[in-house]
Amino acid sequence: MQASAYNNLKSQFTLAPAIEYDLFPYAEATRQQLRFTYRLGPSFVNYLEETILDKISETYVSQSLSIALELKQPWGTISTTVQGTHYPWDFRNEGKSLWRQITWNIYGAISWRILEGLSLNLAGSCSTIHDQFGLVKGGASRDDILLARRRLSTNYSYFVSFGFSYTFGSIYSNVVNPRFGSEGGGTITITM
Repeated sequence: MQASAYNNLKSQFTLAPAIEYDLFPYAEATRQQLRFTYRLGPSFVNYLEETILDKISETYVSQSLSIALELKQPWGTISTTVQGTHYPWDFRNEGKSLWRQITWNIYGAISWRILEGLSLNLAGSCSTIHDQFGLVKGGASRDDILLARRRLSTNYSYFVSFGFSYTFGSIYSNVVNPRFGSEGGGTITITM
């Protein structure tokens, strides 16, 4: 379940079962993973305001394929993910599914262990965007733009971040379930 005034979402519920295959054996999952994950399922969306497609609510189906590499070493961690998302039954454009309109995301991160528990984190991401279904019909006011309160139409996005994190507890506490990229444990992160 998701809600976001920035993305014009009153509520969004996605039911997307997934299949995952890891190239490395499960016994090595705490040290290295090369995961291929495929998801397919519907999203049920209610918008706060009418969208550029004249919708206040809608249901659509999406599928995504991601490839994620995670390597954990005594000095730190490297991770990268490439993901493509597509809407195979998107009939908004004269009844044709638009295979060329795939939203791509490339993400990379390095966490370098400075001291026991203290790490320097560097991360970056870039995306092509073709799934802006929730854009508000009337556009954004000058205040919304200056204060970044509303998502604007764009074909791409990117970010770069750096920061520090401190992990405490058992050395195995942050690996609860290595599948589907989920982690738990005690971590405090400061990002700038």
